[in-house]
Amino acid sequence: MDTTDQGFHQEALVPLSSETHAGEDVAIFARGPKAHLFHGVQEQNYIFHVMKDALDL
Repeated sequence: MDTTDQGFHQEALVPLSSETHAGEDVAIFARGPKAHLFHGVQEQNYIFHVMKDALDL
């Protein structure tokens, strides 16, 4: 298993008795001002900063 491969996907299905944060990828779609900033794979904190900037907060 090559975890550095660009197509590698981390397994996210782990049976637990309660819900927790998952590890799977989430698709983000954007349209409108600054939508061009959403492209490719981004870290979660990047999404926050782009949304904050787009909303002028």
